[in-house]
Amino acid sequence: MLTCEEFRAELSNFVDDETARSLRARLDHHLAECRTCQILYDSTRKTITILTDTGSLELPPEVSERLATRILSAIKNGEEA
Repeated sequence: MLTCEEFRAELSNFVDDETARSLRARLDHHLAECRTCQILYDSTRKTITILTDTGSLELPPEVSERLATRILSAIKNGEEA
């Protein structure tokens, strides 16, 4: 199984559905087993959906990664993102 760090490294590609089939299966498996990464993934997708649905902003990959890192840090520390 992938580690949380490995999952986070692939999060942007995973959200964008740009991962190889074999890697995607491993990411899906990790996601099914890890509550922290489930929260990170859900929060990231919801944030991206909110931002892109307004039509006013498209997130570059580096911003998406930074946002995911901040959300994960907040989850680990029990804070609001």
